[in-house]
Amino acid sequence: MKTIRNRIDNFEEWNKSKKLVLDFLGHENVNEFYSQAAQDIFVLSCLNGKRNGTFLDLGCAWPQAINNTFLLEKEFGWNGLSFEIDKSLIDLWDNRKTVSLCQDCRYLDFEWIIKTLGTSHIDYLSLDLHPSDVTLQCLKSIPFGKINFSIITFEHDCYRDGDYCKLQSRKIFENNNYKMICDDVNYKNRSFEDWYYNPKFVSYDKIKNLKSNYKEWEDIVFEPLN
Repeated sequence: MKTIRNRIDNFEEWNKSKKLVLDFLGHENVNEFYSQAAQDIFVLSCLNGKRNGTFLDLGCAWPQAINNTFLLEKEFGWNGLSFEIDKSLIDLWDNRKTVSLCQDCRYLDFEWIIKTLGTSHIDYLSLDLHPSDVTLQCLKSIPFGKINFSIITFEHDCYRDGDYCKLQSRKIFENNNYKMICDDVNYKNRSFEDWYYNPKFVSYDKIKNLKSNYKEWEDIVFEPLN
C-alpha cells in the first residue's frame, strides 16, 4: 500500500513496514491513496472495498492531491457530487468524471442532490470546509430526515479553532443516530477530525478494530507488519 510521497518521510521504509488494519476487497490493487489522512482508505475499510458507491464531497478543494474521493472514483467506480467555493480549484476538475460545482456549501439544494444522484442514501459524506464554523453551518443545513450516509468524515480543526464546533457537531451526529468510530483523529499530533458510521448500514463488529481516540491517522488504518 503506497502513499503520496510528499506526505511521509522515508517513504520506501514506511511502505515496507505497514499493512492495513482491515483488509478490504480489492486492496491488493491499490497502489496509492490520495487523502490527507487516508480518509479514502478508511471509507474502503469500513465498506469492504465497495464498488460503484456514491459520495458527497463538501469542500472538495483539489481534484486529486489531498482529495478524499479521487481513489474511490478512480479505482472503485464511485460517482458523486463535489462542491467547492473557490472557483480556481473547481477549474482544475476537468479530468474528474464527478460533477464538481462552485458553490457555498452552507446553502445547498439537497432535493436537487438527491434527484441528481438518484438516491437519498449516500455511502460517504466528506465535510472539509474552512474555517470550522463554516463546516458546522454546513452540517446544520443537512436535512438528515431526508438523506442519510453510511460513513462521514468531519473536519473540526479543534487544534486551531477550539472545541466549540467539535462539540456542537457531535451533538448533531448523536441526535441523528450516527456513531463515532474515531474521535479526535490526529494529523502530526494535532486533533482535526472525527469519523462516523451509520449503524443502519455498517456493522460495528466488522469495523471495531478501527476504533480509536486521539490517535494519529496512520495508526488508525495501518499497523506494523510485525
